[in-house]
Amino acid sequence: MRRSGKSGTVELPKHVHRVIKRRKNGAETVYTFYTRSRNTKDAWPSLALPEPLERDFQTRVAICEAMERDEKGFLLDGKRLPDHTEKDFWPTAEKAFEALLKRGREGVKDFKSMVETFQNDDNPFWTALSASTRRGYTSSGKMIIELVGDELPADLTTVDAQQMIDELGDTPASANQFRAFLSRLMAWGVPRGYCSGNPVEHTEKIPGGEPWVPWPNWAFEILFEHAPFHMQMIAMSAFFTGQRQGDVIAMVKPKAGETTIAVKAQKTKKTVWIPIHSAYRKWIDRVPANDSVMLHAGSRTKFYKTADSFRTEWQRLMDEEAFKRFREERIVFHGLRKNAVINLLEVGCTENQVGAICNMSAQMVQHYGKEVALRSLARDAMKLMESRWSEIEPSAFRNRNGT
Repeated sequence: MRRSGKSGTVELPKHVHRVIKRRKNGAETVYTFYTRSRNTKDAWPSLALPEPLERDFQTRVAICEAMERDEKGFLLDGKRLPDHTEKDFWPTAEKAFEALLKRGREGVKDFKSMVETFQNDDNPFWTALSASTRRGYTSSGKMIIELVGDELPADLTTVDAQQMIDELGDTPASANQFRAFLSRLMAWGVPRGYCSGNPVEHTEKIPGGEPWVPWPNWAFEILFEHAPFHMQMIAMSAFFTGQRQGDVIAMVKPKAGETTIAVKAQKTKKTVWIPIHSAYRKWIDRVPANDSVMLHAGSRTKFYKTADSFRTEWQRLMDEEAFKRFREERIVFHGLRKNAVINLLEVGCTENQVGAICNMSAQMVQHYGKEVALRSLARDAMKLMESRWSEIEPSAFRNRNGT
C-alpha cells in the first residue's frame, strides 16, 4: 500500500495506515498507526507509530508483528505488556522484543527459556511430577513468563519474588502454588546456570492458602445418605489411609486375609504398606466382586483409568443439592487426608508413625496436626490446673461455694 505525505510516497507495511487531521487554518497533521484486522469485529486497538522515514519505524512495526492479543491485552513472546495507552507500553515491548531476538541468537537464559526447558517432556524432573501438579505448575509457569519472561533468573531478589506472590494475594491458594513452583524452578535452575541461588526460599506464604478442613460428622452423614456406595468407599479409603486422591484411586484390592494394603504414591514414587484397620476391612469386604484387581470402581466402569475421571464424577456429586452445605463450608475430598492425620495423632501416634502411614514428611504432619497439638496442650494445661486448684483458688470462691 502506498501513501503520500510530508515524507513523500512510501510503501506501507501490512496493517499500517495513516490518518490526516486537517485544522481550520488548513494545516495538516499526519498520524501513522498499526491496526491489525482493521474495520472488522476482531480489530486491534490502533497503535501509534513513528513516521515511516524515522529510524524507529521499522523496529516498531516488527514489534507489532510479533505481538499477540487476548482478552486481557497485548503479549509479546508470552510477556504480558502494559495497556497500550500507558507510557511504559513501548519501552516494555521493546525490551521483550530485544530479549526475543537475543534468545534466538545466543540461547539467553531468561525466565521464558527456563520455564520452557523445565516444563519440557524431555526433562525427567518435570515428567516425574503427578499430572495434577503439572497442571497447576503449567498455569504458574505461564504467569511467570507474562510477568518476567524477558528477565534473568540471576537478577531475581527475594523482594521481587515476594512482590509477585503478594500481587496474587486475593487468591491465596493460587499465590502459594505460584510460590511453590517458582521456588522449585529456581532450585532446579541453580546447577544449570540460570541462577546462583534460590531467593524464593526466604519468601512468605499467603495466609489462608489451605482451603481444606477435616470433615465434620455431618459431612459423613450426608455422604452416607446421598452418595452411591462406590463413592462412599473411595472416601473411606482416604479416611482410613490418609492417602492423596490419585493414590486412593490407584489402590489394588487386597485379597481375603491380607492385613496390609500397598500404595505407590504418584508424587514421591514411594510404596507404603498400610495396615488395614478392622473397620476399614468391613468396608473392603462390602466391595462387589468383579474381575478387576482394582479396589475402586467407577459408576460405569470396573475401575478409574485416570484420577481426572474420578474428579469429574466427584464434582458432579458435589454439585447436587444434597451437598450444598459441602460447597458453602468448603468441605473437599482432600480434607479426609487431614482427618486421617488428626485421628492418628489423637490416639497418641508419633509424627514419624503418622508419616509412615500417610506417606508425608514429619514437617507436613506437624502442619496438618497443628489443631491437635493445640488441643492437647489445652487439655494438659487444664488437667494441671485441676490438680493444683486448691493452691490457686481465690478465697472468695471458697466462701461462695461453701468449701
